Amino acid sequence: MTTQPATLVTMEEATSEASVTSFVEDVLSGTGWQLDRVRERSSRLDPPEAYWTVFEISVSKGDLERKLRLVARGAFAADSWARLRSRLERHSDLACDPIGGVGYPRLYPETLHAYWFYPFDPAMPSLPRAVDPANMAMVLLGLDEQAAEEFAAAGRLEVERVRYVPEVGAGSVTLYGKVQPGDRGLRTFRIVDGLWQAAKQYEGLLYLPRPLGFIEELGLLLEESIPGKPVGGNRMSSEFGLAANAAAEAAAVIHESGVDTHGEVIRIEDELARLDRVTQQFAKVHPKAHFLLNDLIAHMRDHVRASSEEEWVPSHGDLKYDQFIHHNGKLTLLDFDYFALTETSYDLGKFCAYLIPSAPLSWEETMAAEEMRVYFLRRYHELRPYADLRRFAIYEALQLALRAMAAMWSQVSGWERLAEVFLVMAFERLKSRFPESAAIEQVG
Repeated sequence: MTTQPATLVTMEEATSEASVTSFVEDVLSGTGWQLDRVRERSSRLDPPEAYWTVFEISVSKGDLERKLRLVARGAFAADSWARLRSRLERHSDLACDPIGGVGYPRLYPETLHAYWFYPFDPAMPSLPRAVDPANMAMVLLGLDEQAAEEFAAAGRLEVERVRYVPEVGAGSVTLYGKVQPGDRGLRTFRIVDGLWQAAKQYEGLLYLPRPLGFIEELGLLLEESIPGKPVGGNRMSSEFGLAANAAAEAAAVIHESGVDTHGEVIRIEDELARLDRVTQQFAKVHPKAHFLLNDLIAHMRDHVRASSEEEWVPSHGDLKYDQFIHHNGKLTLLDFDYFALTETSYDLGKFCAYLIPSAPLSWEETMAAEEMRVYFLRRYHELRPYADLRRFAIYEALQLALRAMAAMWSQVSGWERLAEVFLVMAFERLKSRFPESAAIEQVG
């Protein structure tokens, strides 16, 4: 029997609230727990490979209440489904028990989708142990099994989910713990430890969580907990303005640090090849954006051929305003998962591209973002006046194109228009010079 490819319509039906409700009710049957509410939290479209939807499930039993996190994961093509199934089927015979055990996956080959409950994750098999309080009491405190169970039962150690993206990562607080696939956790520990040492040489320019250790058997990175809240998207807030200064200083320190990237390199040619693949996705869902992106990539390649490489430096790799935690005027930079060797302008282009609001409430927000862009570039130039930024416009345009891609993946309301806006702005940035008020002279 040949498996028929799924469409977006069939995938949305298979992962709809009605389908999820039916599945959860079946899982809870006979347990005494009842389903109170199913709420979609997020979704991600990645044609033609995959589709994710994450649901919050509210259940109760008498006076007891629980909130569960369910992942619906699908594939659009038979070969994509075969790869996903090979990762899941060895767990599919285990009990799906999200209340008293682990919500192992259930597969539906006829519709090319599967369900599972957090903390199961095919990319992170150690995650259930990392979020189990008794197990972590044994790991962190050296308690025997009985003492650890009693310690956890007394509520003396709790594990709280901070942020979870299926097959990407999860964390816990007080000690901040992050489980990552493969050896990424150890790599991140080594990077943050190196940056921690480098930051001591530049007092007050880079703040980051102090690395505390790495538990290899769990793939668990431990860092000190940082008080405060992530910088939000309000371009008019004082925290947002502080983030521009903090980002410039952090980028300058990281670029000077010499920290080993452990083989990770981001090349402009690879990023453009990635966008080539995205054009094929746009061709299926947004022909106008497909045309704009094709034209943009051609112009970007022309600019790359007409310019020489910049200096290669260690880079944060995902430098955006929301990677900073603010607390009493102090901003701490997080998330070094994408740390890599890049050309100097990579971090700068990314930060500037994400300053632009996707849904500005007023012209003042847009103007504030432009002012922060100038301030960010000026401050970086003050710290590294010799930096060669000849490809800055290419990298900023690249990140705006990737924001258009992210809009398509997220399928938020109005994403088609948003994707067009980002692509048009990418053209404008590619053709423009540095703002004169940033006091930066392009090289070459």
